[in-house]
Amino acid sequence: MDSYDVVIVGAGPADLNCARVLAEAKKKVLVLEKNEVVGPKVCAGGLLGHDLEYLKLPDELLDSKFNKEIVHSPFDTDIIKLNYDFIYTVDRKNLGQWLLKRAQTAGAEVRIKSKVTKIENGYVVVNDSEKIGFKTLVGADGSNSFVRLHLGLSKELQLIGIQYIIPTNKYKDIEFFFDSKLFHSWYAWIFPHKGYVSIGCGCDPKKFSSKKIMANFKKWLEINKIDVSKGRYESFPINADYKGYQFKNVFLVGDAAGLASIWTGEGIYQALISGEEVAKVILDKKCVPAKLNDVIKHKKLHNRIVKILELSGPVRRAEYELMLLLFKSKKMDEKFIDLIA
Repeated sequence: MDSYDVVIVGAGPADLNCARVLAEAKKKVLVLEKNEVVGPKVCAGGLLGHDLEYLKLPDELLDSKFNKEIVHSPFDTDIIKLNYDFIYTVDRKNLGQWLLKRAQTAGAEVRIKSKVTKIENGYVVVNDSEKIGFKTLVGADGSNSFVRLHLGLSKELQLIGIQYIIPTNKYKDIEFFFDSKLFHSWYAWIFPHKGYVSIGCGCDPKKFSSKKIMANFKKWLEINKIDVSKGRYESFPINADYKGYQFKNVFLVGDAAGLASIWTGEGIYQALISGEEVAKVILDKKCVPAKLNDVIKHKKLHNRIVKILELSGPVRRAEYELMLLLFKSKKMDEKFIDLIA
């Protein structure tokens, strides 16, 4: 039986960042990816400024850059504009391939078409046949994490995102649409990419059923005269139920750990930070993961915001109108970007 210092399940941003840091420290690392290609993921593909600052992505990987975003409510529209780019879109396949190259260059081994089908004490079973030993196991296998399931952790806080990927260059601006009657405490979006656009919405399936979310989304599309007939429909879960990241010699990172924001749905930055910070904890048991602690602190703030919105009932619509009114003051723009980031 082959054995490794660390086996990482999944090959997303969290996984590959974790693998890179461990491999740079000369650990024997294996990344197991169930799919044939590393990178593609159903996702709107939005990045905020802190993502770019952290990653130092080359410009050619960015689909679009924006120094403004347009925010709508049923009764108002406002433009949040700064003197610098603060929001970006990126193709997830290209991002994944870039992260993969960094991990492999550092010395990490990555296997595709390798699905973990069983987890035992000290080893995993891949594709129902091969046993692979580990000293440490990292679950970075997304919102429907098999490793999280193995640990017996529930997922009580979970969003659902639905979107159409439409081949067009028609849309030029990042846009957000807050309508509490259609999306409760969440929103719809328009994210332009290079050669296509992501148009979608997110919501808590406990507030609206999947059928109701889809019906509301179709209603919103009709109101805004958006034609999705040539688009590719996609849906994806977003696990936001954080219950910890270390369970003896098993760790969870990214969406598997439930680190995505319950308010914005953002998860790429949390994945990148948690992957690196968990790697540092594996390397040094005395390490204090300051960046990860900051992510968790900010996540708890978003949890409180959503709780307030949920408890607001019919007042929620007025709260969003007040939010747009505050955006009329440019002093509030940077504060809002800091809040959602």
